[in-house]
Amino acid sequence: MMSLIKTCKNRVIMKPIVRILRKEFREHSGKASSHPRIEEPIKFAESRASTWKAKYTRIGTESVVSAPWYQGIVVSLSVGVFLLYFCVFREENDIDEELGKTLYDRIEGLEEFQLRSSLKYNLEKGLDTTAIERRLQTIEEEKRARNS
Repeated sequence: MMSLIKTCKNRVIMKPIVRILRKEFREHSGKASSHPRIEEPIKFAESRASTWKAKYTRIGTESVVSAPWYQGIVVSLSVGVFLLYFCVFREENDIDEELGKTLYDRIEGLEEFQLRSSLKYNLEKGLDTTAIERRLQTIEEEKRARNS
C-alpha cells in the first residue's frame, strides 16, 4: 500500500491532493477537541454551511471570470434571428405537412374504433349519441366509396 502511495505521490495528478490532505491534517491534528461530539447537534450559525452560497454549488468557490457584458445581447440577438427565420422566412416542406396530419389520418381504422368505443360508453351511460352515429355513417360511406 505504501509503495502504491509513493508512486502515485510523484504523479502530477496526486500532488494537489496530497497537498490538501497534508494541510487538513496539520490544521486538525492539534485541535482534536474542537470537533463537536456526535451526541450534540451542530449549530448552523457556527458551521461552514452558514457561509456557503448557492452559487458555489454551480460554479465553485474559486473566483470565476465573469461573462462579457455583451454576452446577453449576442445570445438574444442570435435566438431572435433564428426564430425569425424558422417562424417567418422558412418555406414549408413535406415534413411540415406530415406534422399537420392528425393521428386518425396516420392510423387506418383508429377513428372508427374510437367512435365505436365512445358509442358503447354513451349508450351505457344514457348520453347523447347522435354526433357519434353521424360520424360513423360518414366513415362507412367513405369506406364504400374507396372500395368501389
